Amino acid sequence: MKPELKVFPDKNTLIQESAAYIAGIIQQSLKEQNRCTFVLAGGSTPKSLYETLASEKYKEAIEWNKVHLFWGDERSVPPHHHDSNYRMTKEALIEHINIPQENVHRILAENEPADAARDYEKTIKKFFGNTSQLPVFDIILLGIGEDGHTASLFPGTQALEEKKRWVTGVYVPELDTYRITFTFPVINNGKNVIFLVSGSSKSTIMKKIYERTDTTFPSARVSPANGSLVYLLDKAAGANVSSIKM
Repeated sequence: MKPELKVFPDKNTLIQESAAYIAGIIQQSLKEQNRCTFVLAGGSTPKSLYETLASEKYKEAIEWNKVHLFWGDERSVPPHHHDSNYRMTKEALIEHINIPQENVHRILAENEPADAARDYEKTIKKFFGNTSQLPVFDIILLGIGEDGHTASLFPGTQALEEKKRWVTGVYVPELDTYRITFTFPVINNGKNVIFLVSGSSKSTIMKKIYERTDTTFPSARVSPANGSLVYLLDKAAGANVSSIKM
C-alpha cells in the first residue's frame, strides 16, 4: 500500500490535525473491538500531540479507559529521569486523562537493557495472548531523527537486523548510551503506522526517505505488511519533498 502524505502549514496545525486524526482512529477501533492499542513515541513534537490529546476537547471524547498505551522505545533510565519517554508522556498525557493504571504498559527501563527488552516482550505476549504470532498494534506513532533513525533503530546498530525478537536492547555508539526498542517485525505489523515530523532540520532526511532516493536509512525500512503508513508533516519538514505543493 502506498504511503499517504499529509502536510500542514505550521507545527500548531500539524499537532491539532494529528490529534484529530489519531482520535478518529481510536474511536473507529473501539467501534470494531473492545480496546485500542496505542504505541507512543518520544520527542518534543509527540509531547505537544499528547498535551493536545489531554485537552478538554479529547479527554472526554476518547474512551481512555479502553485505550492501552505502550512505548515503541525508551531510554535506559528510571521512570522519574528527565530523559524518560514514560515520564514525558505521564506529565503530558497520562496524569490528565481517565485511564486505568493497568492500561499503561511502560518499559521497565531502570533494569538492564537486555532484561528490560525481554520483560517487555513478555508483557506484550501476555497482553495479546499469543506467543507465536506477531502482535498487531492499532496505532504505532513514530518520529524521524536527522540521521534517519526511528524509535531507537539507529543506523549501523545490530537492532536493525533483528528478525526474531520483538523488543531488543541496543547500544548507540554516537550517543554512548543504551536504548530499548521495538524491532522492525513488530513495527511493520502495525495496523496504522504514523510518522509525525516537524521542523526544517528534518527536511533533507524527509525528502530522501519519502522519495526513496536512499533506502538505507532505518526510517525508510518502515513498510507495514498489512496496515497503512501515513506521514504527517508540517511545511518546514516537507519543504524539500518535490511531490508536495506548497
